[in-house]
Amino acid sequence: MELGIVLSRIRKDEKRLIAEAGRRGIDVTTIDNTRLVFELDRRHMDLDVVLERCIDHHRAVYALTVFDHWGIPTVNRQSVVETYGNRLLTSLALRENGVPVPEVRVAYTPRSALEAMEDMGYPVVLRPVEGPEGQLVSRIGDKYTAATVLEHKRILGAYHHSIFFMQKHIDSPGHDIRAYVVGDETVAAVSVLTHHWIGTITAGGLMKQEPVTEELNDLAVAAVRAIGGGIAVVDMVRTKDAWFVQEMGPPSGLSDASDVTGVNIPGKIMDYVADSVAQGVRNS
Repeated sequence: MELGIVLSRIRKDEKRLIAEAGRRGIDVTTIDNTRLVFELDRRHMDLDVVLERCIDHHRAVYALTVFDHWGIPTVNRQSVVETYGNRLLTSLALRENGVPVPEVRVAYTPRSALEAMEDMGYPVVLRPVEGPEGQLVSRIGDKYTAATVLEHKRILGAYHHSIFFMQKHIDSPGHDIRAYVVGDETVAAVSVLTHHWIGTITAGGLMKQEPVTEELNDLAVAAVRAIGGGIAVVDMVRTKDAWFVQEMGPPSGLSDASDVTGVNIPGKIMDYVADSVAQGVRNS
């Protein structure tokens, strides 16, 4: 089997994925998207399947669009990547499929966004519609802070500052949970312990293994099915009464999560890729 991995650079996660492919006898061609040029009038790559590992969301979506046009199976499918890379599309898909998510409002002007926050009640989390986790995220606790942040965004003026994605803040007991879903199984889960309200490693959090209970597995798998299936991480919070899916994304942090949990997540992903090709399906 000839596997193409389209990527931005070879990080430790990609090194592990390539190593696991080699152990399974899978030939790997790395495709550097910084040097990639598509010729749209002909198919100039002969691959059995493509695994997407781009850092930039839009490069990933457009690359997968071309591979799909050429009839090359991809993991994940273009529609899945487009959905989990956009918080609005993700929220809509989850809601439509009965997956519990925080209350969300979307507005296009500072004035309407402020009115929405007042109606929702503080605290509110303001996120960009697209972008990596933890970046350009603000927890807003009152009207005056909201007005200041919204004014800053108006003056900055870039695209990601002009669509206001507002999420009701969920007060969780000091940690967020990240589930790694491969196909129809949550293969591993970790919790991020931090004193910062943003539960990420970059915010100073510590990662530890989280037991994959039936409840956690069912919610995480339901979330991935809601966006079209495949492989993804599901970020969720747990209160004393309920679970909520905060957001989803590409399977990142594989090496750290594998080291913490003892689960060979890159190996699970390669098994899924190989099985998908053998069964003639893309991401079921």
